[in-house]
Amino acid sequence: MRLLAYLLSLNILLLSAVAVEPTSSEIQVMDNWIRASFYGEELEFEHGGYLEVKLEHGPLLKNMATTKVYHKQLGDLPLKINRKTYDHGLYLSSAGEIRVVLPAPASGFEAVYGVDSNRVTSFYSNANRGAVIGVVSAGSKELYRTPVMREGMAGHRIDVALEGASSFTLTSVGLPEGVIERVDFNQSDWADAQVELMDGQKIRLGNLPVAPLGTAPPMSPPFSFSYGGKNSRDFLASWDKKWSTAVTTKSTVEKVLSYTDPKTGIVVECSLTVNRKLPVAEWVLVFRNPTEHRTEILENVLPLDLAVERDNEGEFTLHHSNGSPHSLVRMSDETDYAPRRTVLGPESSKQLGSLIGLPASNDLPFFNLEWNSRGSIFAIGWPGQWEASFVRDAGRALQLQAGQQNVRFELLPGEEVRTPRIAMLMWAGGDWLRAQNLWRKWMIEENLPRTADGALPPFQHNASSSAHYIESSGATESNQKMFVDRYVDGGIKPDYWWIDAGWYNYEDYWLNVGSWNPNTNRFPNGLKPISDHLHARKIDFILWFTPEIVTRGSEIDRTQPEWLLKGGAEWWMGHALIQGEYPAHVNDSGLTLMEDVAAFGTGNPDATATSKQSLADGDWHLVTATRFINQEAGKSELKVYVDGTLSAIAISDNISAMDKNDSFGVGRQYQTRGIVGEIDDVRVYDVALDAIQVEQLALHRLALEPLHYYPFDGNVDDMAGGIHGEKIGAGEYRFVKGVGPEASRALAFNNDYGVKIPNSAHENYTLSCWVRMEAPQAPPWGRGDMRLFNFGDADAAQWITDYVDERIHSQGVDLYRHDGIPPLSYWKSNDEPLRQGVSEMKHVAGLLQFWDTLRERHPMLRIDICSGGGSRNELETLRRAVPLWRSDYAYETTGMQTLSYGMALWIPYFGTGINTTDPYTFWSQLAPANTTTWDVRRDDFDFESAQELLEQRREVISYYYDDFYPLTGYRTDNDVWMAWQFNRESEQSGVVMSFRRPESLASEMQFRLRGLESEKMYVVENLEGKVIQRATGESLATKGLTVALPSPRSTAIYKYRQR
Repeated sequence: MRLLAYLLSLNILLLSAVAVEPTSSEIQVMDNWIRASFYGEELEFEHGGYLEVKLEHGPLLKNMATTKVYHKQLGDLPLKINRKTYDHGLYLSSAGEIRVVLPAPASGFEAVYGVDSNRVTSFYSNANRGAVIGVVSAGSKELYRTPVMREGMAGHRIDVALEGASSFTLTSVGLPEGVIERVDFNQSDWADAQVELMDGQKIRLGNLPVAPLGTAPPMSPPFSFSYGGKNSRDFLASWDKKWSTAVTTKSTVEKVLSYTDPKTGIVVECSLTVNRKLPVAEWVLVFRNPTEHRTEILENVLPLDLAVERDNEGEFTLHHSNGSPHSLVRMSDETDYAPRRTVLGPESSKQLGSLIGLPASNDLPFFNLEWNSRGSIFAIGWPGQWEASFVRDAGRALQLQAGQQNVRFELLPGEEVRTPRIAMLMWAGGDWLRAQNLWRKWMIEENLPRTADGALPPFQHNASSSAHYIESSGATESNQKMFVDRYVDGGIKPDYWWIDAGWYNYEDYWLNVGSWNPNTNRFPNGLKPISDHLHARKIDFILWFTPEIVTRGSEIDRTQPEWLLKGGAEWWMGHALIQGEYPAHVNDSGLTLMEDVAAFGTGNPDATATSKQSLADGDWHLVTATRFINQEAGKSELKVYVDGTLSAIAISDNISAMDKNDSFGVGRQYQTRGIVGEIDDVRVYDVALDAIQVEQLALHRLALEPLHYYPFDGNVDDMAGGIHGEKIGAGEYRFVKGVGPEASRALAFNNDYGVKIPNSAHENYTLSCWVRMEAPQAPPWGRGDMRLFNFGDADAAQWITDYVDERIHSQGVDLYRHDGIPPLSYWKSNDEPLRQGVSEMKHVAGLLQFWDTLRERHPMLRIDICSGGGSRNELETLRRAVPLWRSDYAYETTGMQTLSYGMALWIPYFGTGINTTDPYTFWSQLAPANTTTWDVRRDDFDFESAQELLEQRREVISYYYDDFYPLTGYRTDNDVWMAWQFNRESEQSGVVMSFRRPESLASEMQFRLRGLESEKMYVVENLEGKVIQRATGESLATKGLTVALPSPRSTAIYKYRQR
């Protein structure tokens, strides 16, 4: 079966020049793809026409020409015959023929033929040179022949009847006199080449693909998984299959495809949602175990596993974007949301993904894969850890795979889990920016969270005093009312008043959270008097929560400890057992104690396996850590065993040698994070012991000789490798009774010294020791002091839902702000060895249900999502919440421009702060949701300027729900301009925002506008209503809108409308 080429290429020809709307062809292509991929229908797809090319040498160019300077080709030039240029047609680098294959019988063909004149000024000029004849034929019949054409001659117009032919041939015959001293001047153009089909449809030959066309992959579901060691592509067809319709709405149809394994009883459900109006489909997998026994191992779970093949020309281009990192990844900066472009040539690959369990902390989980003037946009809906890979073969194919990272698990009896949601938008024709606006349309119409009245998130003006009270740690009932009254009395009524972190009871520091009761000293009557004060002035109330974080010793930690997950710290934060941490993001590793459990990890990036059993019981325990490199998978497996039994597994993408640390510290390294306890029988092996060998080691029966062995029997000598230990720190060694016979000794530690031993095993290795301690070690500061509330526990999730719900009700909250911390290490630390990824799956499901329940109980409630900025911006979350604070990088003007530019491509609604009434700063910070942090207490605050800017903001911001077009490239330098356009097609109006940055030397720019009707007249005005320019749509699209800014660090905001 051939690729869906007919409708895709046909769609290119039928595009409107104005409206960013899906074509019927795009919707049909999506429908056919769904029928083939999910329903398994054998569909025969017709092509939309193509070109078969045979030239003597050089390429065929479509809708462009080239010239040559010495050995370099210089293109993208318009076709040119004599003095006339053409935007459409075919350029032939040499003599040869082109067979045109059409989708249907044709009535006629027309073109202008001649020698291309772009080389007149080339290194070797073709002026008056070249000698070609153009021939049109169908089958064996010659239909037309031109005279001999040379450069400098006007183009020869051709108009030929095709009489129902469905294919014909264009031949450019090169005559010998067109080649001089072996320099070929026989470059020819078939300009404005166009076919009219019998039904009247016209097809430009420059828009047809060049054969061979891409072929379709095997018709199988666009997902895969392994079960019991076998790939689903090998067995899923043999499982029992059933379709059912779940939900039908005005715009979507949801169906559920169920597969049941007749042998083990496991059920896999694919919930497929198809949009009726847009070429979008989305799906999510659910794995269910209805039996009374555990399932076999599920792994390599890929809700997106899709093969794509391009045509014979062009290459795959991936349009993707930076995310907005949490500070634990790196500090946010002006490159947050930066658009990226990666060309995927033969045998190349690209990986995207998240870090630390926050979906947008590294890459944004949205991307557009383009090929042959068409493509697909994908979204990964998962507020957790995801990854995507793009792998090209040596030919024309690409394999795209995406899903939750590092999952390998059994399902318990009666258990079910879900995968990330995949959304896919198919597009064809135009450039990739047209597709981005189709995506924006779908995001606005189908995804942005609406309240019960159907209203989209409003273009809101929030106000807050957090900049003046260290978040809200210094806020009181009186100063909050005072601030609000100062705004209102000054003639400014915000839509929302925002109280951020610090309004609750806490000890020492506002991040010590775990109680969501108002601080009674600062809010003796709670927050309700403030919300009543706001509501009386028709201002709504935003309140900050972070219910996933619970600090050790807080109220919830004391009252609900069974629902809290430990494990926020990485291996290098622990107390040294055999510790090799190096103070940087490098290839190091170590085995440590994290309070009362063992943690083993490697660096660059950090991966940690944390055991489950408590070691703080006064008994001796054997702790064994292994690292094994799986070269085939390109990953390292980290395992921790306690008393010979596997306790934890972690997976690292780093397969390099762990050699940055040349030594390990036993009991203590160079820092002060030493243990309080006893260590005995330290061993290092240069292999990763297997489970049987570790069990033998625990029984003192392992015959394998270690690389290094320190029994600590009264000394720190190496009884295997001869490299004796060296003291770290101060004090005399204290030897105590060891784990073995009565005479054996062990070394006691009290965080005063350690023993330095060599790191001689760097790839596959084992670290092992016996340890005894009476009490847990002190927790690491920071993440070690924090617990993750277990939203994956149903009882816990219900409790926290009721708890937060009561605060929303009792405090009069209108917009609930949800913050968080990086959860990945907690999830991994609490996964059982054969349940990798399940803690994350459960938490994600519980968190999404938490938000859904709050919205059900409070139908007019809006939710804001945050996690150190914008690192949680993904599809599932954005259906429930909006990012009022898109990044912790705020205020700086160039960064505010670049963040808006990058974010608007994917996420239509976002917010940031406004900290001044300086116009350049104000407009740089403009967003659909703005929060002013003005100090309105000051007598010299300029209320009049603020009112004027806010009024102008209302005029401009409404266009942010319309089509978005960047008008300049993306750059973070201060010596350039940046500009963009929002176009409202329905009214033929819009806004252009341009910024001359502080170091730019250019005082004037021309910007080519998009989405305008060519023949119509437009009026361009500034915000004061002064007419700047009157021009046709064609002029504004080709010559451009002229914007003059005489001074650096200035901005022009222009509105336009059709007359």
